[in-house]
Amino acid sequence: MNKRLILLLALSFTLLGAGCVQEELVIPVATVTGKIVVPPAKIALGVHVTVAANPTISTYVNESGDFKLEFQKPGRYLLVCRGRNFDVEFVWVEALIEETVSVGSVFLNEKIVGEAKWIATIVDYPDATGFKVKSLDPKWATDTVDMYDDGMHGDKIANDGIFTTRVQNLYTGSQLYSIVWLKGSAFETNEVKDPHQEFERNTKSEIIVLSPSAKVARGTVTSSLVGVNYAEVVLSTKMGSRKINLDSDGHYSLPMEGNGKEYLVFRSPTFHIRAIPVDLTTIPIYDVPPVALAVKAPGEAKFVLVKSDFQAVENPTLVADFTNWQPQPLYDDGTHGDELAGDGVYTLLRTGVAPGYHKYAFNITTINQVRDPYEESGDSKYSIVLVK
Repeated sequence: MNKRLILLLALSFTLLGAGCVQEELVIPVATVTGKIVVPPAKIALGVHVTVAANPTISTYVNESGDFKLEFQKPGRYLLVCRGRNFDVEFVWVEALIEETVSVGSVFLNEKIVGEAKWIATIVDYPDATGFKVKSLDPKWATDTVDMYDDGMHGDKIANDGIFTTRVQNLYTGSQLYSIVWLKGSAFETNEVKDPHQEFERNTKSEIIVLSPSAKVARGTVTSSLVGVNYAEVVLSTKMGSRKINLDSDGHYSLPMEGNGKEYLVFRSPTFHIRAIPVDLTTIPIYDVPPVALAVKAPGEAKFVLVKSDFQAVENPTLVADFTNWQPQPLYDDGTHGDELAGDGVYTLLRTGVAPGYHKYAFNITTINQVRDPYEESGDSKYSIVLVK
């Protein structure tokens, strides 16, 4: 019995000792919670919360926008919050060991189309005296943009060590960049990845510049005619894949796709064809300057070929019944009715053409013949134009 008692006592002490060891291994932490709040109908899921000067501590919010972080040391921490569809924001928190502290709600604004916001902090770079954002791909005209800690330029509080900048009129989509921090003078610089980057691609920091769900070109047309009904004018783009009729007073608003330069092509039986370039790279709404349409004079016929509509265009020509189907060169040199040399719009203005309806086509190379994608009308083979 004594032996059994001794064994039981020994086992009890062993278990108690193991429990004490386990208890000693528990490391007390400071817990920080918060909630990301985004605009109505938007979802915070995917917003990343990082900690300045602590690259190993971060978390993502859940579908409700809630997040939790744990710190092994007490202190004042700077939390940086950013998501693909939202501008970057920050919040300070005082973390206390073995306590849970809430930062409350952190409100994120939805990104503005064609714009991006950056922040950089002396918490991450204590020796920094200033910061810049440097464009990598695509490159900006100014290459780098200054960041500010002056309470302006999107900066919240002056002289708090958090530098901010907002850049407008950017190409939408992916933007690769780096952070440049200055030490002492502007001549001593250090180029680094953003410690609070949205994404990383090809070892570079990446931010997504928001694109609009739809882009619009809008404006009005004029002419020398008085009291004309412009509803007969057809406005087309992308080889006629999108087209509308103008309002009777000449106004229009055309939804557009794509993310670059396109041409608006105006055409009607009363007016000569005209192609106007628009650039939707950096703005969702393009206000086109007033477009003057030229009235067809008797015997005149004008033809326009937009080079970017086709994969290969080389020395394009016009063939028509009034030329006896002999090729006539189209011009992009500012002559023969061409408005601007070298803009990729080939033109030919013919005079002395008999009135009536005439068939024609374009030879975009010596072996490829195409119809006019912006034709007034056509038959099974050729485009047709009305000559007054």
